Amino acid sequence: MSSSARRALRILETIGAAEQPPGATEIGRALGLSAGTVFRGLDALERAGCVARYQSSAKFVLGKSVAALRQSLLARFPIREVCAPYLRQLAFASRETAALTVRLGWYGVRIAAAPGTNEVTSSPPLGAVRPLHEGCAGRAILAHLAPDSIEAFAAWARRRDAHASDARSFARDLADIRKCGFAAEATPFARGRAAIAFPLCAGVGAVAAIALEGPVIDLGRPAAQEGLPHWREIVQSVERLAQARPDLFAGPFDHLDPDDIMLS
Repeated sequence: MSSSARRALRILETIGAAEQPPGATEIGRALGLSAGTVFRGLDALERAGCVARYQSSAKFVLGKSVAALRQSLLARFPIREVCAPYLRQLAFASRETAALTVRLGWYGVRIAAAPGTNEVTSSPPLGAVRPLHEGCAGRAILAHLAPDSIEAFAAWARRRDAHASDARSFARDLADIRKCGFAAEATPFARGRAAIAFPLCAGVGAVAAIALEGPVIDLGRPAAQEGLPHWREIVQSVERLAQARPDLFAGPFDHLDPDDIMLS
């Protein structure tokens, strides 16, 4: 890969990861590049449709070409269409957004969602990527992998982050998730309450997770939530389908070594 192409990809990655549309100065500062270099990269990316100006300003967002690539990637997971009606059922039952996260290497990728009826939401976009130990959906998947896969993930996480949590607390957290059957994640806008995620297991481990992304349970009494049995029943319907038709739940990249997959 040429140095100019590598710079363009770094600029594209910076725009995609930004919480607010960045300008050339912000991008240059983040990457340690001169203004002229950033402007040339942005011009090439804009002509290719990879970035676009935000409301005709000097700030940038991802363009239509990137959105099309994202959609084509997500469409390669047949589990999306299979789970769509169940996500709608969960969103209606809980009034919160129900989302599907699939395992891709050592990451969780949010590939489908059904919006709830509650007004306050903080859902990430489709295509959002997090390592499996971050967020309730990824941890629900991780806790239900085979033991050797969990050990391989822990080794990968240590190589990636020298300050990763210690092995004992990591193992306790996963054991707690397996015991109660779901992972929880505190919501910032509803103190003492949490979003939850249920694993979808097929074969020897979890292939995905379904999350209710709003404050649906009380962290002090997670098992006391009235709707929990109904939500479990819906997810278990998906699991029964996964066990009957595992081909519908297979990922297009399952043949790759997880250590070789790098996402951001």
